[in-house]
Amino acid sequence: MAAGAPAFAQASAAAPAGPTLTVGTTVYDSEGQTIGPIASSDGATVVVTVGDKPAALPASAFMQTDKGTAITLTLAQLTAALDQQAAAADAQLTAALQPGADIKGVNGGSVVGKVKTADAQGVVVTTAQGDVRLPRKAFFVAAHGLSTSFSAEQFAAAVAEAKTPDAAATDDAAADADTTSDAAKPAN
Repeated sequence: MAAGAPAFAQASAAAPAGPTLTVGTTVYDSEGQTIGPIASSDGATVVVTVGDKPAALPASAFMQTDKGTAITLTLAQLTAALDQQAAAADAQLTAALQPGADIKGVNGGSVVGKVKTADAQGVVVTTAQGDVRLPRKAFFVAAHGLSTSFSAEQFAAAVAEAKTPDAAATDDAAADADTTSDAAKPAN
């Protein structure tokens, strides 16, 4: 240690710069291959776009290399982990999408309907206003159970809109043109 300089000043001068964890920063894998940009960061969790998938990683998984901000995994390891995580979530959702199962709003506070039927593309939900078909991707399993990505208010508005005669005709035409539409459609 140099005489006269405070210990913390000496330590910080010798410490390497930490990784840059700001939105837009390109992230590399442990072998220097480009993974993708940082999409968001709250300080503890950093979301990196890997292809078209978001990957939430702890800030502690990042390091600074000569090439730039990197993670401690290879791209192949990260992709395999994301694929495994997606498969587990899909299996959990399939198990939860059983006829009669309660569906809660995104916040889990209220039941917005019940599963009537489910297939690979969509789910028919029974509501007080009648049955409505939604895309499977509008559902997920949370700590409070089977949920939809809509709040109770948004869900009720979507069902009401789907139940109006003009919306039903428009939705049926859209269904014929595009069966992957995210709009709520009346169930047949």
